[in-house]
Amino acid sequence: MRTRSALIAFSFAAAATAQWTQVNNGIASLANGAYTLGTSDSHVFAKTLTALYRSADNGDNWEDIDPPIPANTTECGIFFNGRYFAGLSASTACIYYTDDNGDSWTEAPGAPSATVVRGFLAYGGALYAYTSSVGIYRTIDGTNWTAVNNGLTNLNVIGMSAAGPYFLAATIGGGVFRTINAASWTQATGIAPGDLNGENTWAMGNFQYYTAQGGAIYRSADLGSSYTAWTAPAQFGLGLLEVKRFGTSLYIESRHFAGGQRDSLYCSTNEGASWVNITGNLNAADLNGSGILQHDGYVFIGYNMISPGQGIYRYALSTGMDEADVTVQPRALPNPTADRVTVQLPQQAIGSSYHVLGITGAEVLRGRIGGAQVELDLSGLAAGTYVLHVEGAEVLPVSVLKR
Repeated sequence: MRTRSALIAFSFAAAATAQWTQVNNGIASLANGAYTLGTSDSHVFAKTLTALYRSADNGDNWEDIDPPIPANTTECGIFFNGRYFAGLSASTACIYYTDDNGDSWTEAPGAPSATVVRGFLAYGGALYAYTSSVGIYRTIDGTNWTAVNNGLTNLNVIGMSAAGPYFLAATIGGGVFRTINAASWTQATGIAPGDLNGENTWAMGNFQYYTAQGGAIYRSADLGSSYTAWTAPAQFGLGLLEVKRFGTSLYIESRHFAGGQRDSLYCSTNEGASWVNITGNLNAADLNGSGILQHDGYVFIGYNMISPGQGIYRYALSTGMDEADVTVQPRALPNPTADRVTVQLPQQAIGSSYHVLGITGAEVLRGRIGGAQVELDLSGLAAGTYVLHVEGAEVLPVSVLKR
């Protein structure tokens, strides 16, 4: 007799209609695109190729401010311990902070130099900065920085994420490394030699994920110690350009056409059990990872120099997700179930094929939806997580607990 429970996510949905608004007032020129950078408790920061901007009203108006180093508009930013930290690409110090939202800047003592600060991770009461050539630096007091690279044999770090008591670093050339408290890093196993040039690392549910620059995706069930190849859902397209987490909201920007001519934005608020397409009215050609930010009830994204003139767009979470949701919520009965479940479907799903994938990505069921509901026999399946995909339709999930 089975005693474990399994959560089965069945994906049925309507297309998203969420609307984005251009918010470029005050930005002098968009000829070279615009990039979002980070937020403080009261401001959003963004840049163009030649100017650094801040907004105190969620992008309705932008104000040109002096960058930490003249003509250096910074690469990224984060709010930590009451300060906004900016990461730079510079031949001198590459981290500065401001206590007054950019009216003045102070060089961070011990900051890395002659490198590119690609991003920050706040974790365990400390703030970490990862760089393109000198590894990872940490501040505990919110002022002074020190290198924490013991055992990190590849110092070209592209991303970081938390994994229980550990945190992880994805590198270009060495795959993934993990550590507790940055005392000593160890290299993860299971990533093929050809996939060691990392692109993204993130946590989702009880797993950690890693994408390589060639498009391969891996998953770890042991807090990032070892990885196995993973078959991603359709929302991941041909690969991910960006993954961002803000609390329980996880955002991905995925590429969907060969040749790199169209991207899509998705959001999940239930650890990847379902995804909502929030691309809406965006011009989805070459968004190209230009910065996803969430702040004060809004999501922001910038179009970089590949799409000049577009600038920065804003999406209201208070209305946008409602617009993106399906109008008829599918239901599964009985719930929980030990064997059979009947899923009631929206009209647009009728006539579509479906397939059910297990946790490893292997197909376990297949069929066609002939009416307003479909009955699935789950009695022969082992306990575990299953996802039902409807071909040719973007869908929201209905969850069933199989005992």
